[in-house]
Amino acid sequence: MSEVKYEKPTINKIEFAMASKYGSPLKTQNIRTEIDGVSVNELTEKYGSPIFVFSQRQIEEKYNTLYSAFSSRYPDVTFGWSYKTNYLNEICKVFHNLGSIAEVVSEFEYQKARALGIEGKDIIFNGPYKPYEDLKIAVQEGAKIHVDNLFELNDLEKIADELDMQIPVAIRINMDTGTYPQWSRFGFNYEN
Repeated sequence: MSEVKYEKPTINKIEFAMASKYGSPLKTQNIRTEIDGVSVNELTEKYGSPIFVFSQRQIEEKYNTLYSAFSSRYPDVTFGWSYKTNYLNEICKVFHNLGSIAEVVSEFEYQKARALGIEGKDIIFNGPYKPYEDLKIAVQEGAKIHVDNLFELNDLEKIADELDMQIPVAIRINMDTGTYPQWSRFGFNYEN
């Protein structure tokens, strides 16, 4: 066994730049001093830091641009605001005032939408886990149900028998669309 020769440690300066989400180093950092004409310094002095600020004007502008693009091609388009994206009451209200219905994935979100005045018929109940009693309430209130698995389908058949009614549903289907990685965690697989 040969003896390893000692090397004196050295410190070398490494130039480091923050990478963007695309991997390339950022040349400069854009620091906002105002949001919709309101000074960031004034906001932090008044409310402290950290602070989260949403621009209602920007939300409305982006919504209207997107809605215009879709409705000019699909006149019967309906937008649904995803509560899991942001379920702060005031954010939800902005989207509902613009015409969005509610898209929820839990009993908590369903009840939040109802508390904000959204009728059952204007709620899409989505997601992989919908307990029996929550499904039954949603059905009774006319919510749109997106069926995610056979257990749910069986529960809905029981509810339909209990309430002596037909329940319109949408079925979440996974299929190979050429996009990879293929996502098949939720819903029914088209192939089987």
